[in-house]
Amino acid sequence: MFKNISPVLMRASGVFTVVLLVSFIVVTISQIYMDDVYQDQQAAKRAMRIWQSKINTSVEKNQIIDEFESNFLKLVNQGVVGSEDRLSWFETIQNTTKKRGMPSVKYSISSQEALVEQNLEREYRGIDVFKSVMTLDIKMAHEGDLFALLNDLGKADGLFAVDSCNIEKVNRKTVDSENMMKAYCELGWYTFRGSKVNRGG
Repeated sequence: MFKNISPVLMRASGVFTVVLLVSFIVVTISQIYMDDVYQDQQAAKRAMRIWQSKINTSVEKNQIIDEFESNFLKLVNQGVVGSEDRLSWFETIQNTTKKRGMPSVKYSISSQEALVEQNLEREYRGIDVFKSVMTLDIKMAHEGDLFALLNDLGKADGLFAVDSCNIEKVNRKTVDSENMMKAYCELGWYTFRGSKVNRGG
């Protein structure tokens, strides 16, 4: 049977077989190459996502740091963090008293004391909190004077809370009509500092 096949046909068949084999090898190599390229692309994309995530995290951390630093510096400038500014408080009382023509405002302030750490909330651990108690003994025409004084003190350096405040009318028979009321108040002035442990010593 094979004797009837001409040499030309045999050569053509051989060439076709070789071309087919070469084509198969080229296709196989191309597929392997394309698969390697695809894997490299995927690895590059994963690496890019990781770096993008790191960059985003770094940006967010910097934004948080900037925000906290800005808020911290604001508290420092307001006299909430650091040493208390008693002069600011006294000047505010004197200015408000003079501006509103209040008959009498007597004030005093205790020595500063550190609050016991056990009494602080957990989120404030590591921060030293100090308190000074201010007393106000006021004679005034009406309660609006007291509210004005407390409002002005809120603009002074520091942070305070009203611990107690008693207001009562004065007997008209014993004082002039301008001194209709009196008040006795206690204010707690607070300042904050980083604890010595956090400062490394």
